[in-house]
Amino acid sequence: MSAPQAYDTSSAAAAEPRRVGVRLPLQKPRVVYVFLALIGLMFVAELALGGSQNQETLRRLGAQVNPLVALGELWRLVAAMFLHIGLQHILFNGWALFSVGRDVEAMYGSVWFTVIYLVTGLAGNIAYYWLGDTILSAGASGAVFGLIGAETAFFLTNRALFGKLGSQRLGNLGVLIAINLVFGFTIPGINNTAHLGGLIMGFGLGLLLAPRFAVEWRWEAVGAQGHVVDRQPAALRLIGALAALALLFGGWQLGNARWQNSPALLRMQAYDALSAGDRAAARQLFEQVVAADPQDALSLANLGLMQLQDDQLVQGVALLERAHALVPDNPDVQFFLAAGYAESGRLAEARPLLRQFLESEDSGERADYARRILAQ
Repeated sequence: MSAPQAYDTSSAAAAEPRRVGVRLPLQKPRVVYVFLALIGLMFVAELALGGSQNQETLRRLGAQVNPLVALGELWRLVAAMFLHIGLQHILFNGWALFSVGRDVEAMYGSVWFTVIYLVTGLAGNIAYYWLGDTILSAGASGAVFGLIGAETAFFLTNRALFGKLGSQRLGNLGVLIAINLVFGFTIPGINNTAHLGGLIMGFGLGLLLAPRFAVEWRWEAVGAQGHVVDRQPAALRLIGALAALALLFGGWQLGNARWQNSPALLRMQAYDALSAGDRAAARQLFEQVVAADPQDALSLANLGLMQLQDDQLVQGVALLERAHALVPDNPDVQFFLAAGYAESGRLAEARPLLRQFLESEDSGERADYARRILAQ
C-alpha cells in the first residue's frame, strides 16, 4: 500500500474566482423624515380643528374635492398629500413611507427623491381629478405607490449588478404591489385611481432617473480596485423630469375638460352665488344642474325652495316631491316639502313630514314652525 499523499490546495484556490466587494454610492436618508414630520403635524392639526374624519375639517385643510379643484383651488392637489383620514390611514402610510422612502432616497439621492415623491403624489391626485368622482380624498398613498414604482425601476435597471438579490427584491415588490391593488379594488373607500396614477408615474419616472450603476476597475497603490459609477446620462434625467411635468399638465387639462359644466361643479357655483347674495344666478345654475342631472336631489330641493319663495307653489312642490322620492330621510327636504304643502293648504300631507322632521331637529325656528303647523 502506498503512503498517503498530502492534498495540494494551491491549484484549487487558484481556480476559484477572487470575490471583491464594492460599495454602492448610496446617500443617507434625510428628506423622508421631513415628509414624515409634515404628515404628523398635519394630522395633529386635523385633530385640533375637529377630527381627522370630520369632512368639514378635512375640506378646510385642503382635502381633494374635485369640483373645488375645477373652480381653481389647485393647491388642494398638493395639500391632500399631507392629510389623512383616521388613525389607521396615517399609521399605514407613515409606516410605508418610512420603509420604502428611506431606500428610495438612499438609491436616488435626496433631490431626486423629493422630485419623485411630489411628482408621483401629484400624479395620483391628478389621476383622481381626471377619472374620479366628487367624494373627498386625502392621503400620501399616491406618493407611496410612486416610491414603490421607483424602487422597482431601480432594481430592474440594475438587475445585472445585483443578480439574485435584485431578482428577489423585484419579486417582493411585485407581490407588495399586487396585494395592495387587490385590497384597493375590493375594499370600499380606497382611492385606487390615485394608487395606480402614482405607481405608473413612479415606475416611468424611476426608469429615467434611476442611477445606472456599473463597476470600473482602476489600478491603485494596493492593486486593482473596483469603483461603482453612475452611467445614467444627466440629459436623460432632465428629459424625464420635463416629461413628467408635461404629463401632469396634460392630466390636469383632461380633468378640467371632464369637470367643465358638470352638475357637481354647477352646484358648487350655485352655492357660491347664494353666498354672494346673487340669487338670480344661483337659480339659473340650479336649473342647469337639474336639466343635466334630473336625479340630483340637492339641486331639485334648492330649486324647489327658491320657487316656493317666488310664489311658484305648484312648480316648487313638484320639484320637492321629486327630491323627497330620491332622499326621503333628508330633514331639509322633509321641511321644505312640508312647508310647500302647508302654503298650498295641503295640511294633511304636511303633518307626517313635519313629524319626521321633528325627530331629527327639535329646536330652533324651523322646529317652532313645524309645531305651529301641527297644532293647527
